Amino acid sequence: MKKILSVLTFLAVLFCGINEVSAQGSAFPNGTLGINLGFGCGNSDWGGYGYNNHHNSFFVPTFNAAVDYAFLGNVINSHGSISGGGYFGIGCGHEKWDGNKNKDFRFRLGTRGALHYTWVNNLDTYAGIALGYRQDSYKYIEPNGTEHPYGPFGDFDCFGFAGVRYIMGSFAIFSELQTTNFSYFQIGISFVF
Repeated sequence: MKKILSVLTFLAVLFCGINEVSAQGSAFPNGTLGINLGFGCGNSDWGGYGYNNHHNSFFVPTFNAAVDYAFLGNVINSHGSISGGGYFGIGCGHEKWDGNKNKDFRFRLGTRGALHYTWVNNLDTYAGIALGYRQDSYKYIEPNGTEHPYGPFGDFDCFGFAGVRYIMGSFAIFSELQTTNFSYFQIGISFVF
């Protein structure tokens, strides 16, 4: 218990020190609109077995877009804001083995909300949760070209995310981590209005 209390005290002192020294207000203030366009790295979650009991989990690159609008500003000592918005993603990947091929086509659509906080000038750090719909369609293709489609499989999409956006006027670069295999990691550009 004492170790936990010590760690929490250390983090509180660190948080207050960084807050007073580095940030000069929120980098993503109330009324700001941010549009993220990025490429992501994910993997197929198809757990089935195909030809020769080959496991069908493989890399699936994705294109992702998200919109965030800061509707509540001046939170956490005027260095933070709360945003709401939406997201869309699409991806397609495949793997080959012994002349066989597995393909995964996927998309997702939903809404998201985040807490933004500025530790350093022009650096918007944020974390939040997203809720929506996701659909995957799989296809197994034999060496002779015979196709075996599986799906589409649709499901509720819920995941956490955390990111950082370095703002340079109305343009920014961003990076984001997510708790979903649709896109574990993203990197791209952002437009901030």
